[in-house]
Amino acid sequence: MKKVVVIVLACMAYAASFGQTKPYKVAFSGQGKKVQVVIQQASINIQGVDGNEVTIEQTGENRKELPKEAEGLRLVTGGVVDNTGVGASAEVEGNVLKIMIPKNRYTGVLTIKIPKSLDLTVIESQNWNEQKIIISDIAGEIELKTNNSRAYLNDITGPLVANTGHGKIFVTYSKLSQSSPSSISASGAIDITLPTDAKANLKVRSYYGDLFTDWDIAATKKENKSVASSGTKTITGQGESAAEPGMAKAKVYTRSDDNSDERDIFKRDQFVYVAATGKGGDAFEGTINGGGVVIDLKSSNGNIYIRKKK
Repeated sequence: MKKVVVIVLACMAYAASFGQTKPYKVAFSGQGKKVQVVIQQASINIQGVDGNEVTIEQTGENRKELPKEAEGLRLVTGGVVDNTGVGASAEVEGNVLKIMIPKNRYTGVLTIKIPKSLDLTVIESQNWNEQKIIISDIAGEIELKTNNSRAYLNDITGPLVANTGHGKIFVTYSKLSQSSPSSISASGAIDITLPTDAKANLKVRSYYGDLFTDWDIAATKKENKSVASSGTKTITGQGESAAEPGMAKAKVYTRSDDNSDERDIFKRDQFVYVAATGKGGDAFEGTINGGGVVIDLKSSNGNIYIRKKK
């Protein structure tokens, strides 16, 4: 019986150590400092933490052991030299810590912990497979560019500038910084959650989708609205507007009070459909809590969801 227990414990210890590598750590903090992460193809989890160190470690099960013959050697893949021992390259250049994560079979999921006050840039350079990019608890400015991965940004403050390729983006603000505007552009759905005391001016455009919200949004009414792409001028209200000579008329739709939806769906409330473009497109501007920093949301092929944090 004792032999069985010893064998079981040995197996558990082996399983716990299998696939584990020593985390890479580097001191990096201070005002004006930025972390830049460039991903070829990988899932990553970036977490803001207290302290003055950046830590990179391998987590998850989707990795493969290095061959025994490679012991003591560095991995070079995708033109990137692994100088961290965890499947990534890290170099400090001035005020920027640059982390390169190449496509390889040995990395698995990388967790990167950075001081939460630092600014962060994340760029997905090559990936056309769906991965996950998770960013949490960052109080600095965030720039994000993805190709096909889904992006989850949790408990950020902004400002945020994000551009996604074919993936969806989910954003939850712990509080909304008023220092600079935020802008999110996506081909798929955009889903953002704002705290109840957030003050914002919303600019929303969804070309083949709708806007859903549980906020009381005060629509920004304009006497005239020019659509640069078509040259068509519209006036907010029921009916049709006059168009430039030779252009089709553009209809303007508003939601009637007797046809409201309990989910508060702003499908056509102050949205403008420009028939002359042949592409459609819903545009809406409004304020929450009296207005504040600008949040610009654009989706070319998905719905936009603006939620109130519960």
